[in-house]
Amino acid sequence: MTFSIAARCPRTGMLGVGTSSKALSAGGLVPYCQAGVGAIASQSFVNPYLGIDGLVLLEQGLAAERTLERLVEDDPGRDLRQLGIVDKDARVAAYTGGRCIPWAGHVLGGGYVCLGNILVGERVVTQMARAFEAALNDELPERLLRALEAGQEAGGDRRGRQSAGLHVVAQEEYPWCDLRVDDHPDPVAELRRVFEVYKREQPFWQMMLPRRDDLIPSWDAVLRVRDEMERSLELDDIAVKER
Repeated sequence: MTFSIAARCPRTGMLGVGTSSKALSAGGLVPYCQAGVGAIASQSFVNPYLGIDGLVLLEQGLAAERTLERLVEDDPGRDLRQLGIVDKDARVAAYTGGRCIPWAGHVLGGGYVCLGNILVGERVVTQMARAFEAALNDELPERLLRALEAGQEAGGDRRGRQSAGLHVVAQEEYPWCDLRVDDHPDPVAELRRVFEVYKREQPFWQMMLPRRDDLIPSWDAVLRVRDEMERSLELDDIAVKER
């Protein structure tokens, strides 16, 4: 009921998952990412613990393939599950259970995996892979979104459209990019719109976010922004009173 891509950027080390589905809030249950550890897409009658436990195994040092083996082995619902994993060293692994609703399958590439179930056909994931590879010079969030757009253009989910999400981590423990469209008639297009807003606004705030090794980066800029916001609010209050 979902098509997704999990990937690692060879230049920056960013890890991320892009997903879309004819199901509510796919962006909340499919992606599992941890900076310096890995990225996992868990879907098809989703078992969130495959993502949660998978990150633990990756953090312990297991490679993507071995992590996948352990997760599938321990899940009695494995025949209905679908799973894609990319580890910190760009090794990839994927699994599609035998009872996933067709079309269901996956494509493995260099540092990425595209996977889907209840799709109009295999072309969805092959076009996703082609779009991802063609955007090699772009940053990871853009590449993931390009893959989702290609998958939707190729037909996407057989049942229709509802949600989409983009989750990317960089060096910090919080996301670099975490955008969701939970319920929309054209979720991938709406995700693109929100992503363009993100590109305009987020860099300004990103530079001021705390780092694990520096809790007050760009502190002078933070204080200036704080003072400007307060002055702007005071002027708004004055304008309201004068009406």
